[in-house]
Amino acid sequence: MSNHLAQMAPMPVHGNTDDPLWRKLWNAYEPVITALRSIPLVADIEICGGMFGITVQLTDGSHLWISSVEELPIDPSQVEGWHVRRAHEDNPTVDEMVYNSTVDGEHSQHGNNVVPLIQAISSFVAERRLAPKLIDLMSVQLDGVTKDHRRISKLVEGPFDDRHAAVKEYGYATHLLAERGWRCIHEQGGTDWPLTIWELNGEIVTLYLAHVGLVSA
Repeated sequence: MSNHLAQMAPMPVHGNTDDPLWRKLWNAYEPVITALRSIPLVADIEICGGMFGITVQLTDGSHLWISSVEELPIDPSQVEGWHVRRAHEDNPTVDEMVYNSTVDGEHSQHGNNVVPLIQAISSFVAERRLAPKLIDLMSVQLDGVTKDHRRISKLVEGPFDDRHAAVKEYGYATHLLAERGWRCIHEQGGTDWPLTIWELNGEIVTLYLAHVGLVSA
């Protein structure tokens, strides 16, 4: 069972997510935002006052403001390099350049290339320890089909914010299936993302440890 989403920061939650302009900008800059969320950083689109930019929340209460020569254009193909500053709404002394690939910037050779932008931000937040630590939420899940082809799907236990507890509960669930006469016909994942397939009288079920979300540490 893959855990490729385990480090993805959550989506922003606010009233603008239903705004057509916000959604248009979010979709337009999705490659940048997804890369930021995978660091993991909580990223958002700022549209207040007609100024468009990407904001990134940091653990000390400060944030990054990602723009271009001025604000971000609606069309990403019109970006003339990236301009990233760290600021703090309540502390004006927090004001520093993180990355500038606009025409007169220190990193102008990179232009609107997204890869060095993300690398610079990733290095910056790692050195300052400003990226949030997230805990993977896991549950024990069972899915399958009955002998008359009806779907089975249920949450066995969870969610858990502790991997050891989740794996332990998964172990209890496998023992219970075995005691009820189910036969294990496939096993994979070890203790990282365990998964087993079981058979009984023509019914097939898959028991696995599932990633169900993230919470802040």
